[in-house]
Amino acid sequence: MNRKLLLSFWLVFGLFGVATAQEQAITGLVTDSQGSPIPGASVVLKGRSIGTNSDAGGNFKLNAPANGTLVFSFIGFMTQEVAVGNRSIINVKLADGNQQLEEVIVTGLATSVKRSNAANAVASIGANQISGVTKPQTVDGALNGKITGVNITANSGAPGGGFSVKLRGISSVTQNSEPLYIIDGVYIDNSQFATGAGTGSFNGATGQTAGTQDQATNRIADINPEDIENIEVLKGPSAAAIYGTRANAGVILITTKKGKNGQTVVNLGQDIGFAEVNKFAGMGASPWTASTLSGRSILVSDDKMLQLYNAAGGDNAKRYDYEREIYGQKGLLRNTKLNVSGGTDKLRYYVNGSVLSEDGVQKFTGFKRNSFRANIDAKLSNFVDISVGSNFINSSSSRGFSGNDNNGVSLGYNLAYLPPWFEQHQNADGTYPANPFTGQNVFQVVDEMRNTEQTNRFIQSLTANFYLLNKKNHQLKFSVQGGLDYILSEAQAYSPSDMQYWVNVGKGYFGAVRNTTNRSFNTNVQGFLVDNLQLDNGFNFTTSLGTVRLTNSQTQSYIEGRGLKPGPNKNPNTADTRVTDTYLLESQDVGFVAQEEINWKDRIIATGGIRMDKSSLNGDNAKLYAFPKASLAVNVANFDFWKSKDLVSSLKFRAAYGQTGRSAGFGNTFTSLTNYVIDGKSGVAVPQTLGNANAKPETATEIETGVDIGFFNNRLTLEATYYDKRVLNFLYQYQLAPSTGATQINAYPVGDLKNQGIELSLNAQVIKKPGLTWNSTLNYWFNRTKVTRLDVPSFTVPSSGFGGFGTNQILKPAADGTTYSPTAWYGSPYDAKGNPTAYNDFQPKFNLSSYNTFTFLNNFSFSFLLHWSYKNYNATLNQELMDEGGTSPDWAKNDNLYKTERAAAGLGDGSAVNGIARQYGSPGVTTRQYVQDASYVKLREVSLYYTVPKAAYGKLFGTVVKGIKMGVSGNNVFVWTKYVGFDPEASQFGNRPIGAGVDLLSFPASRRLFFHLNFTF
Repeated sequence: MNRKLLLSFWLVFGLFGVATAQEQAITGLVTDSQGSPIPGASVVLKGRSIGTNSDAGGNFKLNAPANGTLVFSFIGFMTQEVAVGNRSIINVKLADGNQQLEEVIVTGLATSVKRSNAANAVASIGANQISGVTKPQTVDGALNGKITGVNITANSGAPGGGFSVKLRGISSVTQNSEPLYIIDGVYIDNSQFATGAGTGSFNGATGQTAGTQDQATNRIADINPEDIENIEVLKGPSAAAIYGTRANAGVILITTKKGKNGQTVVNLGQDIGFAEVNKFAGMGASPWTASTLSGRSILVSDDKMLQLYNAAGGDNAKRYDYEREIYGQKGLLRNTKLNVSGGTDKLRYYVNGSVLSEDGVQKFTGFKRNSFRANIDAKLSNFVDISVGSNFINSSSSRGFSGNDNNGVSLGYNLAYLPPWFEQHQNADGTYPANPFTGQNVFQVVDEMRNTEQTNRFIQSLTANFYLLNKKNHQLKFSVQGGLDYILSEAQAYSPSDMQYWVNVGKGYFGAVRNTTNRSFNTNVQGFLVDNLQLDNGFNFTTSLGTVRLTNSQTQSYIEGRGLKPGPNKNPNTADTRVTDTYLLESQDVGFVAQEEINWKDRIIATGGIRMDKSSLNGDNAKLYAFPKASLAVNVANFDFWKSKDLVSSLKFRAAYGQTGRSAGFGNTFTSLTNYVIDGKSGVAVPQTLGNANAKPETATEIETGVDIGFFNNRLTLEATYYDKRVLNFLYQYQLAPSTGATQINAYPVGDLKNQGIELSLNAQVIKKPGLTWNSTLNYWFNRTKVTRLDVPSFTVPSSGFGGFGTNQILKPAADGTTYSPTAWYGSPYDAKGNPTAYNDFQPKFNLSSYNTFTFLNNFSFSFLLHWSYKNYNATLNQELMDEGGTSPDWAKNDNLYKTERAAAGLGDGSAVNGIARQYGSPGVTTRQYVQDASYVKLREVSLYYTVPKAAYGKLFGTVVKGIKMGVSGNNVFVWTKYVGFDPEASQFGNRPIGAGVDLLSFPASRRLFFHLNFTF
């Protein structure tokens, strides 16, 4: 009965809204302050998703009700709102200004606000910065260096990317600290699926059956950056509180492109280029002579080394630069795209198909992505409009073997121990020379071993808006949004039986193949009532009420065949033995949201809201946890008393508070029984690791304050932000007394973290003249993380490094109040109490980036992005591996390293070549040797484009071709660094909250250069 009454209520108000909103045809002209037409200006009916754009002459046409308001906007001009009334012709002059301040950003699950009224520093970048300058490998990589408060690290340079994104520091010790990604309202999966490449049968990086050392890609790599219209980044809980228990690490909102009102536009583009290694480690430059062979390798004796050296020809032996032979391929990059868009004020469409193929710098590596997207926006009536988006992606990657290794397989390891004079090239009969150093021929790994992944993905979104009331000063709508994200990923790690390392690793079998299947299915649905009320006294009220339901289901399974028959046999079922495992995960979250926004004449804007969430991942899955938010923005320059607008055009003070959560990982709230077989009978036993049935979400609380200032009609703007984010009750293992019969409880609240930082963004329209413009953005930011409470003994974070080479530790605050960073490196020497020495931090002291765009001679555009990361430190084994293998470029030099310590240890006068003096275990060598400065300056992007004048091709193509644009670009073009190794951006352990920055000669990063040609029809 209640449902019928509610439906009747909606119908009555809906019919009333329709009756009071009869539409009329509106035409007009959009010009600048000088009266020149503005083509492409946006004209949108306020509160609705359907609008149009002005044509080449600045003219527009659309239908709108008499009580409606039209919103006119264009880049570089102030947004203007005009009431329709009874007019059929509306001409508008747009004033110069910073359109960025007028753009709309998200403040709730169904609401938005102008940036100039926002109380948070919500970062936003548009399509041109994402993919219009150059072609990034992945969406997350496209953000690097462009947004304050965001630290992005490339986990590997292998094709297909693999990035770790941290917003305002870390948000957990063991739980996921990657942001939540939402595309057109769909909650998507950005997991790194296990492939098995790092397990015992392959490079042996981990002794576990599956782990985080597979050097896998993030699944955000499936998304085509060219489909994206806009990305908004909600960096902290004060902005992301409305997303509740999935938003502890921030939220990245992605909006894809839509069709525009007007004639059909067809775009055809071709990008072609190549990739090459940006920086080599220099192993081939190491000088070798008979006099420098002593202690040259830890893997063979000096006598054996001399024997091998003489057999190769001694000082006259041919030298090879194996590093460049393995990673010296110029990978061909190709991307073809075709999209069609257009529509009317009733129906708009955007359809895009693209085929991308990228070869890696190592033979037999690469990344491919075939993507098809269709977005439809339809105004079914004055009462209803809908938006539907469908995206199918087929991607594949071949990433080789790199990073940590215990079998002699990973290429970086192998190269570090391989002398340049020792012949390893394939023999004429197809066999490979043995490797007496690592036990595995590096070329055989490249030619015969495989680490591949095939992924099919489907993302579907649906939004429906029901306009129940549409009066001039009062609007009520019901918004329904839902979506699904389905992923089927199939990986294969393969090592044939004739690989040389099988002889040495003692596995008891030869050859292995692992087929891994990962399935993920996410759904989300939400419904919101949004009421907008405008009073005559200048107050505007926006009230939203709604509910959200999220589900996640994952299946991860593998079958590994061990002991393969000779030949190209990749069927695990024909192997001597088979090992299988399956992991199932299901979770569900339900949330209830209420929010109120009050705006007084765009002068004072206050927002308050709360989200109540329950989750099956919590100990009590029926309990609701509250996540409140509140914010206040005061636009001082909008008050009547402000008389300095010519100089200070805008001045806003803002403050925001919010709280988010993160539930325990699946399986931590219950205790899984262990299978046992005794006397041939199956049984179960209680394990020593217990679940926590009372587990509560970790929570993050943030206070953000800031000031935004605009000068000279907002041609120069400054956004300054300070934040204090506290992570309360982070979860970790709680150790139990042996007398309890168990060793630990999982997901126990043991401590608190604090993240504090400053973000500064300076934007300037330096030059704005006909035929010449220069826009510049300068960003500066830093974050500091400390452990402020710890209720258990200090501990080393598992898999955060390698013992004396540096690890991350969670340390109790000292008695005098001193606190310690969980991302700093700790190690030898240790004091009398066993406390480690604290070294530098993985997080940089600061980041600084400069993004500049120029247009000149009417048809040319040029842009570049420089990024400086200062004093970020890695725990790296790069130099150690090369020293142990004798391949460091300066191995034979004598810089008197640790001479005093060596002499005190009785080693003569202490003199030794660098490659021996700094090896692990040598006198004087401490963790300091391996915690190395990974500061860098990178030219991340550069481009030059030329828009061909119509007169140059009009006779050839007539009116068929509307535009031609060509250009050249590059990303990751140059790196300036003193770091030893391939690239200072490296992380062996994937997307870990703590433990990033461990480097073991990971796959090198690539410089990518392109030529672009685009046609518009």
